[in-house]
Amino acid sequence: MRNIGRRAFLSQLLALTAVCATGGGKIAYGGSVASLLDAERLKFELRVTSDAQAAYVDDVVDKVKNGSLPLKILAAAYKYAMNREHRRRPLYFKICVEELAKKAGLKLSFLSF
Repeated sequence: MRNIGRRAFLSQLLALTAVCATGGGKIAYGGSVASLLDAERLKFELRVTSDAQAAYVDDVVDKVKNGSLPLKILAAAYKYAMNREHRRRPLYFKICVEELAKKAGLKLSFLSF
């Protein structure tokens, strides 16, 4: 188990934000867009363990599908979470989605877990 401090986490998140912001509109995920919009596959890959986490992933995917959340944020959060410890991937995904949406100036409310 690798614990990182709050400052280290925030600095990594800011670095990720900078990479996403300079991506020129490209998706930061190497896979297909369809796999990101498949909520069941996303839940499996993030190793979601509770109903609340599953509902959160469904909520994020629905927001991307209806256009209120950019796909680029979902892709960046997914990529970030997949590089973290598998037991905490849903938490890293949640934190990253909400922080990137906040940095983008989006005023969205997400489900919590």
